[in-house]
Amino acid sequence: MSQTAELININNEKVDDIVLNEAIFSFPLNEVLIKQYVLLTQANKRLGLASTKNRKIVSGGGKKPWKQKGTGRARAGSSRSPLWKGGGVIFGPTSERNYNMDMPKKARKGALKSLFAELYKGKKITFIEDFEMSDIKTKSMVNIFKMLNIDKGMLILPENDDKIIKSTRNLYKYKISTVDNFNIVDLLKYENIIISKSALNKLEVKLLQ
Repeated sequence: MSQTAELININNEKVDDIVLNEAIFSFPLNEVLIKQYVLLTQANKRLGLASTKNRKIVSGGGKKPWKQKGTGRARAGSSRSPLWKGGGVIFGPTSERNYNMDMPKKARKGALKSLFAELYKGKKITFIEDFEMSDIKTKSMVNIFKMLNIDKGMLILPENDDKIIKSTRNLYKYKISTVDNFNIVDLLKYENIIISKSALNKLEVKLLQ
């Protein structure tokens, strides 16, 4: 039995029924895949900012502290030794560390299909008719979200729309994304996901190819 959903316009009026692809919106829940993809997304955004200096980098220490023999003290070649105060750090973190992770494309698509199915099941996805804005106006986008009864959400478009994006950039509760650049963290962050009809068609192709 195929799944259908209501397609509404920006005035929250039903305009049609659309058939949803069961390969996506009836996909079984796989929390392990979702968690792995979330960790991958977060790790790949991480920058290696922590950095320490080893004995090669730390300044000073060019002169031998004292002669090799005859002082009664242990031999010392440099005051920048890790054993000395102010010396280099042994095995400390460096900016060269790479936190990037990898995950098979099939597994990533599986995680997205699993999450979309769960969001649809939880009635957190709204399918909206394609619309355009005549000008850049934040108030217009506020009214659209208000009519849709969306207090916090992400709107997924098939491609970048300059007027819609600029009209929403000052609204911290909302985000505009496209089929090609949304991520799984955003799907979990926002309470409601709004998908335009054209974006839905493009999304199905992307996840099933």
